[in-house]
Amino acid sequence: MNAATAPTPFPVVRPADLSTAPASSAPWLIDQLWTAHAVGIIGGTPKSYKTWMALEMAVSVASGSACLTTFAVPSPGPVLLYAAEDSQATLRLRLESLAQHHGLALAGLDLRIITADSLRLDRISDQQRLEATLLLHRPVLLILDPLVRLHAIDENAAGEIAALLGYLRLLQRKSGAAIALVHHSRKNVSASGGAGYSLRGSSDLYAWVDSFLYLRCQHSQLLLSAEHRSASGAGPLAVELAISDSGPYLRLASAANAVALAQGDPLLEQILALLSPSSEPCTAENLRSCAISVLSKLCANSASKAKSCAYLRAMYCRTTPACR
Repeated sequence: MNAATAPTPFPVVRPADLSTAPASSAPWLIDQLWTAHAVGIIGGTPKSYKTWMALEMAVSVASGSACLTTFAVPSPGPVLLYAAEDSQATLRLRLESLAQHHGLALAGLDLRIITADSLRLDRISDQQRLEATLLLHRPVLLILDPLVRLHAIDENAAGEIAALLGYLRLLQRKSGAAIALVHHSRKNVSASGGAGYSLRGSSDLYAWVDSFLYLRCQHSQLLLSAEHRSASGAGPLAVELAISDSGPYLRLASAANAVALAQGDPLLEQILALLSPSSEPCTAENLRSCAISVLSKLCANSASKAKSCAYLRAMYCRTTPACR
């Protein structure tokens, strides 16, 4: 191998020579919800208001007003958005509603909408156009909604999805913009399962994120949780879509709902309390007996009778006296 064909070594520096963040930069784009310059996902079950959450973030970052009227935006700036599923008229209505809720004029928002009919992240030409768009408008946040409409690859194929996510990571480093993808969770997700691993497609999606917002419905209450690679998480927080004279908007739920959420699920708590003293593995029959014991007691409580008796019926316990 001659000098002309010898490979060029990768650049290497010592720790003290690594670049530092500007003294004025904040660690958060949105306090507790999204770290600065993070790539990540706004995920959740169908009809869990993922797009409303994404648009609430967009309006907050573009204006500097608190997200969900609670979470500060230390370094606001331009936001770039591509909404693949909403028409321009629908998108405008949603943004007008959120802007009015924040006490803002839509025309004054530093928010730009990509209006192309199609944007495919798995096409080199579209990748180049998206990079050029970011370098032209210099947003601090790019929102792409939803991921499933932005490619034609197999989301379960780790190699294919890794290439797409690698492009987005490189795009973030070149532009400095935080990137938020809206993405769906799998069907029939367990309420107690890990939120990140419930995302549809390859587990590389969860491994890729710096910040991760997840929306799920539990006991008829919509919950928002946040996870971060380099900061503590937040939630779950009870949220709801409220209706005002100006239109719908997403908000933290009422104090009454928050108290109910904090109290937890009495069924789960009592079953765990019965199981925790056991020093040996429980058989399936023992677990079933334990669950029936707790459910029978809860059936006598009018506040939890309907749910508890429904569980008993699902376990083929229709003859339980407490449920008659």
